[in-house]
Amino acid sequence: MLYWEKHDHDKNRHSWYAVTFGHDLLGDLVLNRSWGSLGLRSRQHRKQPVGSVDELRTWLQIIGTEREAHGYTVVAVG
Repeated sequence: MLYWEKHDHDKNRHSWYAVTFGHDLLGDLVLNRSWGSLGLRSRQHRKQPVGSVDELRTWLQIIGTEREAHGYTVVAVG
């Protein structure tokens, strides 16, 4: 799991973004993305099938670069 947070105290906006990956019931490799606001129950979620471990690595790099560009900081890796 990779987990990012973004805190904008001036706008009172505190967001999180998480990525997990694993296999679905059919054994296909799947990338799961979730995001939302800290302290709120509502959140967004997206599942994305990936064809290989190399494709998964590429997506993780892309997502990490996007999150950093939007001001997020990695909080947890595990």
